[in-house]
Amino acid sequence: MRKVWAVCVMVLSISVLSACDITSQLEDSGWVPFSDKKNIKDKPIHYVSLGDSLTEGVGDEKNQGGYVGRLAKEMQTWDGVKSVTVTNAAKKGRRSDQLLAQLESGELDDTLKNADIITFTIGGNDIMKIVKSHMSNLDKGDFDRELPSYEKRYEKIFQAIREQNKKVPIIAIGVYNPFTVYTNDVGQTDIIMKEYNDVMRTIIEQENHYAIFVPINDLFVSDDDSVYHNDYFHPNAKGYRLMEHRILTTLEQEDLYSLSSGNLDMGGNSDDKK
Repeated sequence: MRKVWAVCVMVLSISVLSACDITSQLEDSGWVPFSDKKNIKDKPIHYVSLGDSLTEGVGDEKNQGGYVGRLAKEMQTWDGVKSVTVTNAAKKGRRSDQLLAQLESGELDDTLKNADIITFTIGGNDIMKIVKSHMSNLDKGDFDRELPSYEKRYEKIFQAIREQNKKVPIIAIGVYNPFTVYTNDVGQTDIIMKEYNDVMRTIIEQENHYAIFVPINDLFVSDDDSVYHNDYFHPNAKGYRLMEHRILTTLEQEDLYSLSSGNLDMGGNSDDKK
């Protein structure tokens, strides 16, 4: 009988140790026990946005800060958020080489270290630079030759952010095809946009689960839904609302709670707020 009891104790001990080991591994990978969700405490949130005119909010005739301002307002309803401070370091016309230079300069180091959530857009001006440089004889090969260099810069951008903040949720937003405004015959431009978006998505998804890629190309096909500013290049207020909604939908699908290591939740999983 004692032998049976000893065996049972040994098996139980091994099971407990194995369970602890598995739990430890899961927690290291960002998993948070569901029971802990009720313990989210409201706190001041620092939202940092980087990139180009899409993040700056150019074209928003309602002056609500583009998708960034709208997303910051929505954050006020999240579990774990007491208040939101926004640092928008984006600039119209910025390309990937310029964003990389900004990050490598160190001017944003402290800002990134203190960030609770980060969004960025980049790539549209890289593509437009190729268009402007080869206007008279534009060919898809021009984009194909530049894509590997863009891929390297994009990866360095992501790594530069990660070096300052290992676990901050990063929301990377893709590019769209503005040429659909002018013609239904977009030729190979849709393929080009897909290839650039695929490169970005692959880099984000292979890094770790603290980052997500948000596609927006389908939101800006032609201007039948009046989503463009009158420059027919940037989104208008409606376009930015669609971007915000896509970000929120993607966060919901990917589980913001896990993405933020249990610091934030979009609601419905916490007992702190009614």
